[in-house]
Amino acid sequence: MGYNTPDHDTMARLRDEAENNHKAYWAENGNGYQPTGKYFPGFESGWNDAVAALSSGNDIPGDVAGWAKQRAQETGNGGENDWEWEHGFKAGAEAAKQAGSD
Repeated sequence: MGYNTPDHDTMARLRDEAENNHKAYWAENGNGYQPTGKYFPGFESGWNDAVAALSSGNDIPGDVAGWAKQRAQETGNGGENDWEWEHGFKAGAEAAKQAGSD
């Protein structure tokens, strides 16, 4: 079984769903916390990196959290408060893998 690269519309739909869920979670559980807006670009980076790896016949790393931290550092998103970018990256990478496997 191969990997079927998802189209842009699929990425946009899954990204928007994930971001809305992220915002809804913090609205309900965040005690006033407001998301920083870094989730959206993190999701897109994770999606793009995963699609690149999977389309070339590779898999994404088993340690997606470690991969997210590494990519955050490499892209200038690795500051102390950039956990939201990493969270989005992980969600994007996992969504890309699932979307291409369906």
